[in-house]
Amino acid sequence: MNLAEQVENYGYGVSARLFEDAQLNSVSRSLEAAKLNRSRAGVRHLMSQPFVREIASSCELVSLASAALGGSAVPFRATLFDKSPATNWLVAWHQDTALPLREKQVTDGWGPWSVKDGVIYAHARQLPWKR
Repeated sequence: MNLAEQVENYGYGVSARLFEDAQLNSVSRSLEAAKLNRSRAGVRHLMSQPFVREIASSCELVSLASAALGGSAVPFRATLFDKSPATNWLVAWHQDTALPLREKQVTDGWGPWSVKDGVIYAHARQLPWKR
């Protein structure tokens, strides 16, 4: 079963390892060193960080996302959830439908609108890939 079929059938898929330990350790060190606006839960808008943008845009990760979606993929959002024994919380199963947008354009199927850390978000009432 290919990755897109796994995601369709089970809601997740399993793939081969994409990155070496050295690459992941480098990202981890960069996250620790970066001056980020952290909340108790973590950090939003990490695509603004060059080291996050680089790994999110890597051929390996974009190819994996494209395979899972059964089409092309483009990284657009990165959020760090800081879940550890010291900072942990229960989140019920849900699907994130609020997407960051450049500007507010009232369009059927989108809303309500909100602003998080200065970025405009709208909820996709009918997800484009579920039509």
